[in-house]
Amino acid sequence: MRPTIEFHILDYLGFGEPESVGRGDWVHHDKANNWKRGLRFADAAGLSLHLRDQLKRREDFEKLPAWVQIELEQRQKDNLDRTRVMLQEFVELNRQLQAAGIRYLNLKGLLLAPDFVARSEQRAQYDYDFLVRKEDLQRAYRLFVEIGYSPLHSTKALAADHLPTLIRKTGWQWKGNYHDPTIPRGIELHFQLWDADFEMLSIHSLDNVWEDSRCQSLDSIEVPALSRENTLLYCTLHAFRHLLRNDLRLSHLYEIAFFLQRSSNQEDFWQGFFARVTSCPNTAKAVATTFELARCLFLGVLPPPIRPFVSRHLPTTAESWVRAYGRSGAIHCYRKNKNALLLHLSLLDSNPKRWVLLRRRLLPRHLPLPSFGVQVPPEAQSLTFRMVKAVRYLGLLLHRCTFHVRSLAELCFHIPFWFIQPHWRKRGGDRSSPD
Repeated sequence: MRPTIEFHILDYLGFGEPESVGRGDWVHHDKANNWKRGLRFADAAGLSLHLRDQLKRREDFEKLPAWVQIELEQRQKDNLDRTRVMLQEFVELNRQLQAAGIRYLNLKGLLLAPDFVARSEQRAQYDYDFLVRKEDLQRAYRLFVEIGYSPLHSTKALAADHLPTLIRKTGWQWKGNYHDPTIPRGIELHFQLWDADFEMLSIHSLDNVWEDSRCQSLDSIEVPALSRENTLLYCTLHAFRHLLRNDLRLSHLYEIAFFLQRSSNQEDFWQGFFARVTSCPNTAKAVATTFELARCLFLGVLPPPIRPFVSRHLPTTAESWVRAYGRSGAIHCYRKNKNALLLHLSLLDSNPKRWVLLRRRLLPRHLPLPSFGVQVPPEAQSLTFRMVKAVRYLGLLLHRCTFHVRSLAELCFHIPFWFIQPHWRKRGGDRSSPD
């Protein structure tokens, strides 16, 4: 079967040697409707800007249809404008927190360059994440409310480790542009970095991030942030959690693969990182699984310092899951079905936990939250707007019901075969010995 354009894009973005990654012949052979589908996929996966840069580096950009070149250049321009605005806004938010004497750390975002991306404007970012001391959490929340931010409706699943997302309700409405400079940026105030109760996996490796935090220079100020080791660990666990929840953007895996490739010769860093990770067995499993998935999609072969760790700590069930579903589910960002539930079940250490997870995931306990018009203040919503909003929400309900019924039927087919496979005969689904 001929690979679809989504797989061509994934292969083309690989970090392997030129002869081992996807060739560029496909860029001028696909029809217009294929490229439209490819751009939709790249946008949803957060890969459009990386694709443009790779096409430029490999001198394949001019081979694209002219309209695709224009589309990609417009995305780059929009995101460059967006990043400039966000940098100013980000600096001001840090100033506000520091002036109020609030103890906090920056998470991810604009501080990920150059470890995870070469330049900040290469990634699409939609919010600012701050880890705040619990004693200062309500003060930080009131601070942002007082300067014009409002909370969005939320659920336990959406806000497992942070307060409801805060956003400025500017009246902006979605028009299909993922890089629109005017998309309002959210603020997430985290009180923890992992919710063991919700995920049912105990992870302690991020418990002491305050002790070895650092300051980074940003524009005209110094901002507090996670250490380099903890930044990689948090980004990896963040991606892993979204994988388990069926909403992982592939750009998270791409950025992890970028870090692995870029820092593969930094032996001192990896010794310290692996010492931290292996002190918690569940962390080691989660990190090894995420690294293996990043390898499957973007690396081909793991760099030497990382390979022995993954070989030793990757559960057999996780290896089987990556082989069976890692690549096929990627073109839908693991949102088309609930196959990630099989991975989650395999990592739990008791049947009671598995039954709780099955009930939670197969029988949703709340209606989906509306997404249309949430940035529009109530007083600015006309009768026509409210009618459109109601119709959109009914469409969302129908879509989610269809998804749950279809994915449940598919999962019921897969589960019996999954649990009788040889990988389940080994205790806990782990490898019995390292390679």
